[in-house]
Amino acid sequence: MSICYSKKDVQRAGEALISDNLLEKNPELFKWSMKILSDWRANHAYSLDYVTNLLQEKSFKVDKKSIVVKRLKRTPSIIKKLRRFNSMKLRNMQDIAGCRSILSSTKNVQKVKRELNKKREYRVRDHIKKPKPDGYRGIHLIGKIKNKANGTQYSVEIQLRSKVQHSWATAVEIIDLFTNQALKSNEGKQDWLDFFKYISHEFSKLEQINNPPIENSLSESIRLANKLGVYKKFEGYAGSLQVIETHVKKEIEGYNLVQIDFVEQTLEVTTFPFEQFEMATKEYLKHEKMAAENTKYIVALVSSQSIDNLKEAYPNYFADSALFVYNLREVERKNIPEQGKMISKWLSGTGLNKKHLTKKSS
Repeated sequence: MSICYSKKDVQRAGEALISDNLLEKNPELFKWSMKILSDWRANHAYSLDYVTNLLQEKSFKVDKKSIVVKRLKRTPSIIKKLRRFNSMKLRNMQDIAGCRSILSSTKNVQKVKRELNKKREYRVRDHIKKPKPDGYRGIHLIGKIKNKANGTQYSVEIQLRSKVQHSWATAVEIIDLFTNQALKSNEGKQDWLDFFKYISHEFSKLEQINNPPIENSLSESIRLANKLGVYKKFEGYAGSLQVIETHVKKEIEGYNLVQIDFVEQTLEVTTFPFEQFEMATKEYLKHEKMAAENTKYIVALVSSQSIDNLKEAYPNYFADSALFVYNLREVERKNIPEQGKMISKWLSGTGLNKKHLTKKSS
């Protein structure tokens, strides 16, 4: 299914959705705008499928243990981005459709980038050579692919990350989910913003990436980790959600409707095979309307090759920070010799040794 709207209608819907209290002030306009946004987003599906298949081919060629997933951007994320950038319009947003490859190393990330862009078809943003100010690292490629059903070109964003970079990015999202901050948008408590900026730099050293030095990066990472109670917080989050899997077959490929209820402390996953995309988007829209009325309720629609693949690609939704915590301990172990024995003891007590984590994340 592909429903076409004029650029004017898409722009009007985007402008309406960023207005204050739209649902209360004008329920009909809210309903119309949500429907247009949902259909506009769904129209990206063909282009997204095409790029994801290409990404999967190139990634597996380079790295047999790579994880490739795709997603359509959540409405709250779209609205936040429209509000942050005054000049941006919904019809011009380039990351409504996105796919991601998580690779074993930065070296493999660079190889996949070269494989994808041999013909210079994508615009590249290399946030590994030049990390974002908040510490985000990864490579983004943006291209436009025509939807055969309506002849319109839609933007698709490809993200390439190493496992270390992915552990950092998903840890940021876990803190955002559980503390109601927006660190991902560079908004939130300064201590958390600083902690993630500094620890990202230390993680880059684990991968032997020579970014420009950041003064006091190591000491500030450790000081803020202690001040914020990072280990205790992540441990608490990890055990806080009861996971409910409905209509889930462990090895099925498809779209996963993820619902997180922070009042009931539950995470529910419902899987739709790829051929049921229309049904999945209808359910997604229904639950997004519910989420608009309840800030303690989060919903997302993401793809995966299996439920295990989903948990590895989106550990933030499962509050799984094991790999991030391991990397943080590695920073301490490598740089603070006197803590080495204590950290080794902690690792053996939790079972989170390097071999275990490599297997888990592969």
